[in-house]
Amino acid sequence: MPDLIEQLHAEVPTLEIDRSSSLLRAIENDASGLKGAPPIAAVAPTDLHELQDLVAAARRIGLPLVPVSSSGEHHRGDTLSTRPTATVSMRHFRKILRVDRRNRVALAEAAVDFPEFTRAVHAKGLRPMLPLAPRPGKSVLGAYIEREPTIYPRFQWDMADPLLCLEVVFGTGELFRTGSAAGPGTIEEQWAAGDAQKNPMGPGQSDLMRVIQGAQGTIGIATWCSAKCEPLPSRETLHAVASKTIEPLVRVAYGLLRRNHADILFLANGHTLAALLASDRDTYLRALPAAADWYLIFSVSDPPEFPEDKLRYVWREIGGLLAAHGLAETATLPAGTTDSLYRRITRPDLSQGLPYWRRAGLPLVREVAFQTTLDRAARFFPAVEAFARTRWASSDVLAYVQPQIGGRVCHVEFDFAYAPGPPEHEVEREAALLGLARELRSLGAFFSRPYGPVTPVAFEKSSTAWIVPKVKRMFDPDGILSPGCLDVPERPRKQGGAHALQ
Repeated sequence: MPDLIEQLHAEVPTLEIDRSSSLLRAIENDASGLKGAPPIAAVAPTDLHELQDLVAAARRIGLPLVPVSSSGEHHRGDTLSTRPTATVSMRHFRKILRVDRRNRVALAEAAVDFPEFTRAVHAKGLRPMLPLAPRPGKSVLGAYIEREPTIYPRFQWDMADPLLCLEVVFGTGELFRTGSAAGPGTIEEQWAAGDAQKNPMGPGQSDLMRVIQGAQGTIGIATWCSAKCEPLPSRETLHAVASKTIEPLVRVAYGLLRRNHADILFLANGHTLAALLASDRDTYLRALPAAADWYLIFSVSDPPEFPEDKLRYVWREIGGLLAAHGLAETATLPAGTTDSLYRRITRPDLSQGLPYWRRAGLPLVREVAFQTTLDRAARFFPAVEAFARTRWASSDVLAYVQPQIGGRVCHVEFDFAYAPGPPEHEVEREAALLGLARELRSLGAFFSRPYGPVTPVAFEKSSTAWIVPKVKRMFDPDGILSPGCLDVPERPRKQGGAHALQ
């Protein structure tokens, strides 16, 4: 394998190549506890042409590549590989290309993180569609291309939102732009003509953005994306409602979503709220006894026209919803206030020193996430609670329920933070998590974003899973991109027939 790097250097002599052992050891593992094959180098193209040269050269010499746009520790095993590879760091792609206030859209390169992005769009009177407290160093493009749910279900009209257009280098080395960014003309020429790269469909009748989104780097390497933003309100207040069970909160959430009263809206258990607000493990543990079992978090913004009149009837209807279900707003949260929580989830540029909340102050975390409908979310909790007590030896589970597309579907997530143990314990954990995933699927969970060991569970009952490797071969015929990700078996060929699928 080392001679491949020498060949790569000969093919692309200007390419930055780092083979330091400390860096490669860090890439080999992530904070999920999963372990990949040892990488042989980390490479960092400085511009689009060098990236194209890198992919074309890697294809010629047979060098697998794993693209990485985010910095810091990863948590899902999606940057690990099943065989020795070169990690492609996109750290030089750090420009915010444009913020268009009139069309409510921003273009950012692959390595732009949420603090940078938030500052840039706020300066233009816009706000980004944020995931729940993204981890430090998380790439905006990375989050949107992975379909991470955002905390703004009111503004999500399609499952792909807020991602719009992409520029991508396929596994063939060819450059492609999706949606209205495809042309005609360069991006600058399109801007001059009034185009804002806001239509994700195209070119023509194609919709390749949806093929690239969620592919975990197996289709191509994206260099920039355009993303929808919304106007920054003059005032927005965050509110919390606590409950012993989630069911009444779900009914209130449906009422808020149907009336379009809330901008931010999500549900979380007390462990999640404590982890979001705590500065370390000790603060988190001290906050748990005072935490309620479940919280509904929502925000109300002042409209630009006649705010007093609108807020009067909005709060009348919200008060009626809460009273109808025997609920009331709470002013206290574990380890903080609604004001501190609002800053935590809307200003990643002010929260850079805080630990990643999904880890709850521990070194490692395993995440199990799927989709269902909001009224069915509670059916999965008994299975997870039983698993945590008997197989994970902990009841310390973070649960997060995020309505999407105005409440038509929801993202349900369970985070299991833990400290590393002996290797045999890790094997047991993998088997236990696989069993939990199968049980959740039997209850109706849809694993739309499978990572690592959960991938077989997501595809093993699907009659169309064989299409995945077929599509991947169309854009990466030599299989050099992210080997091991979305690893779905090929459909067996039929024997003795001229019409057998190839």
